[in-house]
Amino acid sequence: MNDASGPPRTADLGLRTPVAYRAVFEFFPAGIVIVDSRGAVQGTNLRAKLMLGPLLERERLRCCDLFGCRRAGTPLADHCLTALSLAREGPLPEVRVDLPARGGTLSSVWVTAAPYGGAEPAVVMQVRAGVAGDRRRRTEPHWMAGPQLRIFTFGRSRVESGEGPLAGEWLGHRPGHVLKYLVTFRERIVPTEELLETFWPNSGPRGVTSVRQAVHTLRDCLEPDRRKRVGSAFVSARSGGYELERGSIWIDADDFETCVREGLRAQAQGEPEAAEATLARATGLYRGDFLGEESYAEWAFAERDRLRGLAGQALRGLVEIKIADGDLEGALEQLHRLAELEPLDMDVQRDLLAMLVQRGRHAEAARRHELVRRRYRKTFGQDPPFDLSEVAGRLGPT
Repeated sequence: MNDASGPPRTADLGLRTPVAYRAVFEFFPAGIVIVDSRGAVQGTNLRAKLMLGPLLERERLRCCDLFGCRRAGTPLADHCLTALSLAREGPLPEVRVDLPARGGTLSSVWVTAAPYGGAEPAVVMQVRAGVAGDRRRRTEPHWMAGPQLRIFTFGRSRVESGEGPLAGEWLGHRPGHVLKYLVTFRERIVPTEELLETFWPNSGPRGVTSVRQAVHTLRDCLEPDRRKRVGSAFVSARSGGYELERGSIWIDADDFETCVREGLRAQAQGEPEAAEATLARATGLYRGDFLGEESYAEWAFAERDRLRGLAGQALRGLVEIKIADGDLEGALEQLHRLAELEPLDMDVQRDLLAMLVQRGRHAEAARRHELVRRRYRKTFGQDPPFDLSEVAGRLGPT
């Protein structure tokens, strides 16, 4: 039992290593931004990167650049979050600020901050997504009850709300197709004409009505309890088209991409433990091709290929990390996944076969080589450019 007069011990929390603390920071469900006493950004976690995106790419970034401190017409027009926090004991009340989001549209976040009184004073800021059109300056006590949506796109797509899965046939019909299209092109507003050309190309004058009806049905499916004449929290009409309210929606593809890029960055900077944890989360999210049930939808091809490429980078990163750490069985597991993801990449297939041979798994290597040969011959009409006797030793001695 912990001593009530002091903080819990590390072991009581199950956080026995710096790596565990880093994982808690990176995967905390709200965004975290750490700034020094001058407001200069010192670190951000994955969720903050997911929400703030390109805003974090500037050099010498300050809290004022992110949250509009001292910017006319904002809730912080006369204040700086860092200065306010350092002058106060305990966390600040939440404040809502607007951000220039991807595609030039406006998004919003709620921010609170608290001072950290270490040897070098700093401020920890928590960031969570706002809701479009919400002009309150402070949060309600039960903000967690607000509308939230989770969209899973890898493998067979599914949608969940705070109350559970939003199941039904609608996801395979026009309302669901519109949702998937908006998810595919989630970085921009999708014009009505584009939806019309994609899903109702020969509808004539009635096409616009069909688009509107599909969007109306989609909104009802996503928010079955929404009152009449109340705007949708998830699908907004804007500038002659439609877009998703990204601040209210979690999409696995976004989380996946952020984890891949952060994991590869950590690997490049010589932080293998952080890289491995983050890349493992990414590959755990990737449960199959993007919108796998829409395998013949040409509009999904480019995004599917892009995300598959990122998955390959993540798996390659994990293979390299595990080989460097001497975990050859772990590397072999990731190579298997990579070989299935890229069945016609002969470099990957050779690496897998070489490691199987080196690990003494000769029968498995022979079966794998035959599978590779059949796939390659079926696609290209000839045998692959190597045979099993050539691959032993490709990765060096065990």
